[in-house]
Amino acid sequence: MISPERTASTSLSTWRSAVADSVSEIPPEVWHELAPSDDPIYDYAFFQAMERTGIGPDAYRYILLKQGEQVRAVLPMCVFHGLALEDILGTQGRQVLRPLHGIMRRSLRIKALLCGHVMGPTGRVLRDGGIPETASHLLVDTVQQLAASMGSRWIGFTNFAPSELQCLDPALKRAGYFRAPGLPAAWLCLRAKSFEEYVSTLSRNGRSTVRRNLARFSEHQDVTIEVRDRFDDLVPAMMPLYQAVLDRAESRLDVWTPEFMTLLSTDARIPARAVVCWQRDRLVGFLIFLVKENSAVVLRIGLDYDCARELRLYQVIHYRSIQEMIRLGVTKISLTQNAYEAKRRMGCHLVPIEHAATHRNPVCRSFLRNFLPMAISRYGEQT
Repeated sequence: MISPERTASTSLSTWRSAVADSVSEIPPEVWHELAPSDDPIYDYAFFQAMERTGIGPDAYRYILLKQGEQVRAVLPMCVFHGLALEDILGTQGRQVLRPLHGIMRRSLRIKALLCGHVMGPTGRVLRDGGIPETASHLLVDTVQQLAASMGSRWIGFTNFAPSELQCLDPALKRAGYFRAPGLPAAWLCLRAKSFEEYVSTLSRNGRSTVRRNLARFSEHQDVTIEVRDRFDDLVPAMMPLYQAVLDRAESRLDVWTPEFMTLLSTDARIPARAVVCWQRDRLVGFLIFLVKENSAVVLRIGLDYDCARELRLYQVIHYRSIQEMIRLGVTKISLTQNAYEAKRRMGCHLVPIEHAATHRNPVCRSFLRNFLPMAISRYGEQT
């Protein structure tokens, strides 16, 4: 249900904000006009799938920023009623929190309102152009008021490119937000017309790593690898492999369900594909990615760790996905925020990412201002 509107006036026009409880309350044509045409995780159907299948957030909200009667911007948000700090800060963050556990005798859970996207380093305000400063203040004020109404004391704009936060910077500073560097995003730019040409563009170390990993994989005559447009029949076998990787993850905001994975396969509006690897008749690895226009996002992988190292599964399923993306005409791939050394050898470059965060309590805000950059920095060095 769309909330009552708030307003702010400039010398030229009146801006209004409202809050929608679901992406389905926003007309699809409005969403498609504002969302980036080359970022598949901002597909309308993808947000509907996240909402329907319970993958982590307790609720979703969307701020609509209007100029007159026209929706000029949309800010997606995720609401967490009891988010464990261990799930977002990684091993080093958990070490810093350990003294608090001794005092509280339980995990530290927070009520949080996170602006952006629960998956991947692509937080953004969906917009059709620039936002004047008055409208940006209205947007941030609406975030603050929504957080207060929902009891969320921790508020963050997570995983935004610095340029995406720039237009909101005066409003964020006035509202008590501080900026903190996030883990960089790994991007691969493809200019090759074939996988062999792609390999030739890598560094000497990268080329030798690819060839060595593929040679090790090819030594095993009982393994096969393929790309599928439909993979819902494999979901029962995929879930344990996904869980094995999730159990080793440093941080997580989303936890996939079988229903969500099935929708990625069966909803024709969601441009998902899966690279799957078999050893004899047993599924031992997979990678799911989305493609839109000339861009792709690698979403998640699953691995059987009993054979992953011997088969070089992590690397080989990435190589096969890159080969498929070249065939599809993809020129840039987001490989998200982990395993940086392996991704550098695949030719990735790292792109800076930032958070803007605050807390409604000034004392907690001061703690957060000092703790968050330190935890992220230590986690990044370890990663």
